[in-house]
Order: sequence, then structure tokens, then C-alpha cells
Amino acid sequence: MQHANTKKAKIVFEILAETIKELRLKKKKSLRLLADEYDIQKSMISRLENGKNEPKLISILTLCEAYEIKPSELFKKIEEKLPKDFSLTEK
Repeated sequence: MQHANTKKAKIVFEILAETIKELRLKKKKSLRLLADEYDIQKSMISRLENGKNEPKLISILTLCEAYEIKPSELFKKIEEKLPKDFSLTEK
């Protein structure tokens, strides 16, 4: 089963998109400035923030470094926004 095609995965990607955008705005950085400072493609950040791309692990790690947070902190923020009892797998 490919999670990228499930409704549940879509929820996770939407929350990820919202969270990484919030983190960028908290840093008061434009897409262009963040991309230039950390040698990240502006289009990649934009696509992730808009939920257009399924993120690669290296992209998440790079953004965490740019936002000066641990990946576990990012995942904790996402986990806190997920619906109660959320699960990607069938129980």
C-alpha cells in the first residue's frame, strides 16, 4: 500500500506543510531568503509548504537544520496537530 495515495497520508502532509510554513514565518524569513541562506531550492520549500510534494527525509532534515530545531521537535509538532487516535494503518 502506498501511503502517498491515502486520505490519511494527505492529512499528515497537510499538517507538515502548515508546520514548516509556520516555522519559516516564525523565523521571519521569506522563501527566497531561507533558500539562499541554506542552499535549498526555493521551489522545493514552496512545494512542501503547499503540500504539493511528498517530502524526502533529506529535505526534512535540511529544513530542521535551517529552522534550528531537531527533527524530533518537528515530528512532535506534527503529532500534536494530528487528530486524537490518528493512525496510518488499519487497526
